[in-house]
Amino acid sequence: MKIKRLLTVILALFLLVFLVFQFRFQVAKGLGRFLAQNDPLIKCEVIFAPASRADTNFLYAVRLLKEGWGDRLVATAPKRSPLTKKFEETYGLSNCSWTSILRQVFQKEGFPLEKLTILEGSVSSFTDCELLHGHWRKQPFDSVIVVTDAPHARRMRMAMDKVFGDGDAKIFSCPSFPETPIEDFFAENDDYVLFVFEEYMKIAAYTIKYALK
Repeated sequence: MKIKRLLTVILALFLLVFLVFQFRFQVAKGLGRFLAQNDPLIKCEVIFAPASRADTNFLYAVRLLKEGWGDRLVATAPKRSPLTKKFEETYGLSNCSWTSILRQVFQKEGFPLEKLTILEGSVSSFTDCELLHGHWRKQPFDSVIVVTDAPHARRMRMAMDKVFGDGDAKIFSCPSFPETPIEDFFAENDDYVLFVFEEYMKIAAYTIKYALK
């Protein structure tokens, strides 16, 4: 009787694994919606564009500033990468640091540099949050819209909440180009499935790490 029950459990688990694998993209698509945290937009003092995806984050933050959702823009500067060349080609720049590129792009979009603050030293999403919090200590603000690429929006919000705590400032998450489904950011379905799995593992690790601090 026990052997028969054990075989039934093993068969059920095998069937479950088979179904999950067979429909992995559909499962990941459902789970992926949780990652793209998207709060209702309200007017805030600051719009923040972290360096993780400067191509989408900064440009969408500028778009929000144009639409009147913030008074000024704060960005973190990433290291030079293939995206640096992409920006240089798009805006006719050459041999520039990211700080210089962001400033020139900001001006080309019609804004005075007084509305832009660039924080250097970005090495991770958590560092971005710490840099913004350091800026908040010097120039306090009551509210901030955090613009980050949709696949990382949930984890970025976790880091922001950890660094800022409950009362420092009201935080609102806005994925860059939220009208684009999260799975469209990936060329292959299996790349998306793998990303969702890895992102949930990172969220679990963040949760444990923050709980122990």
